[in-house]
Amino acid sequence: MKPLVAAVCLVWGLTACSDKTESKDDVKAEASAKVYQIGSDMTFPPFESIENDQPVGFDIDIANGIFANSGESAKFIDSRFSNLITGLEAKKFDLVMSALYITKERLEKVDMVPYYMTTEALIALSDSPYQPKTRDDLCGKTISAQKGSMFPKQLHDMSAESCVAKGKKAITVREFDTSPESVQALLSKAVDAHYDDASVAKSTVDKLKGRVQISSTEPFFPVLGGIAVPKGNTEMLEKVKSGLEAMKKSGEYDKLIAKYNLQAPSDEEVQKYMPK
Repeated sequence: MKPLVAAVCLVWGLTACSDKTESKDDVKAEASAKVYQIGSDMTFPPFESIENDQPVGFDIDIANGIFANSGESAKFIDSRFSNLITGLEAKKFDLVMSALYITKERLEKVDMVPYYMTTEALIALSDSPYQPKTRDDLCGKTISAQKGSMFPKQLHDMSAESCVAKGKKAITVREFDTSPESVQALLSKAVDAHYDDASVAKSTVDKLKGRVQISSTEPFFPVLGGIAVPKGNTEMLEKVKSGLEAMKKSGEYDKLIAKYNLQAPSDEEVQKYMPK
């Protein structure tokens, strides 16, 4: 049959036969080159930010590793933090990776895969006499936090429990769309201190080269961070889980945890801090 095929190709032209082969290859490549749209607030280093017009950070590296496992890829879509879950529900994104804390309220709307653990920290101006160490030091002060995150609620809860309930002045919470805007409010002395993720706080201190410092001396709310996928989408959930597990077995996950100075949760911590 091979001589016959060759003869047919010669009669009809080599280009036609070549195009047919390329077309099949193109279809195969297209089928295996799925690109997943990931919603993320790209203002939150070391998790995600933009450098030289490219997304960089822990979440970007984790996503690339997860989808490389299945021969696919990820594209990060910048969106403000308060719009991420609603965007996922509206199918604007295939999943969300943006240092999301796993909470009972979020698990009612999306499914989440734990992939790091963290707590919070307070940032103060280095040359300020006000250096809050614990929640009791926040009473009567104005504290900035990122809108749409768990931070404003945590501050309000601390205000009610540690301040108002003890007859002290409440904490005034000022919310900003992004973490950098919250920090800018501190730099301009529009707030007394800033409340943020501990890893992000470390990154902020390094970036500002001594202008601010972490003043808190104890953790606030130990919590798991999770990758969010549409509620009930078991295929996507298993894809993320299997990709993450492959990264752990290869050692790549531990390398990224060390690179970005983050904390990997133990199985016991996942059981303890995963909302029931």
